[in-house]
Amino acid sequence: MTLAFSTTLRDARSTAIVTAAGASAKIKFYNGSRPSTGAAAAGTLLATLVGGATLGTVSAQTLTFGAVTQSNGSHVSGTPTWARITTSADVFVADLSIPGDMTFTGTVATGVDVTLGATTIAEGNP
Repeated sequence: MTLAFSTTLRDARSTAIVTAAGASAKIKFYNGSRPSTGAAAAGTLLATLVGGATLGTVSAQTLTFGAVTQSNGSHVSGTPTWARITTSADVFVADLSIPGDMTFTGTVATGVDVTLGATTIAEGNP
């Protein structure tokens, strides 16, 4: 079965991710196989980024991440295959496949900042 949602509903669902993540949300990049929804993280943690007052903004079914802070000296070199969004207290919010749910090009490298851009979340209209 394929689901299809209105533009308004897709925006609302993406906005709910931003709301659930709250202030100082974390975006954690991993390589390896993405686990089942909310299960313990699998693979190698490559980088952890911390958002500001809000994770980002939503417009036209695109979640654009806001400014993040990171300790790039603790990054592990590799190519991310999925990302986990958590609250500041590490409570699970969402897992995103790379590519697929989240646009990410390049790799993560120790000592190099990760740059985030617009991420399109395919909400029910693949």
